[in-house]
Amino acid sequence: MATMSISSNPGQDVTVTLALPATNPEAGSVSCSFTFQTTKGLLGPSSNPTDQSGFANSTQDLFAVTVEPATKAAFVHFFLTSAKGNVVFANDVNARVAKLLSPPWKDDAKGFLRVETIQGRKVELSTTDFAHAPFQTHTFWVTVGATGKVTLAP
Repeated sequence: MATMSISSNPGQDVTVTLALPATNPEAGSVSCSFTFQTTKGLLGPSSNPTDQSGFANSTQDLFAVTVEPATKAAFVHFFLTSAKGNVVFANDVNARVAKLLSPPWKDDAKGFLRVETIQGRKVELSTTDFAHAPFQTHTFWVTVGATGKVTLAP
């Protein structure tokens, strides 16, 4: 079972580290790290925006973070792991999700997308229209496939 840990240098960057179990006892375990340059850090769910712990499903094969480089900007990243110890990093989640949405949410998701929760292979996301007051938020679910394919969940 993979695990995710997060460390930060406030005002500079956030590093996400995935630790993967050994697939061969002689080879040992493997870890990989991804560092995001961000002065604001990670963005938690709407219910706790300052949470810096990221998200994981119960089977520990789908992880996610929302990186907040600036106010009113947020970018989602998915990390998928397999039983064979493979890692898939989805860097362009905002663009993938934006293609699935209709206007006006399509444009909003390109620059602001937030993870709310993960349940199994489904991820609850939200985007906010900051261009028109009062700001409105659209919340929806996507399904994430084993290779990172994203589809709208029913």
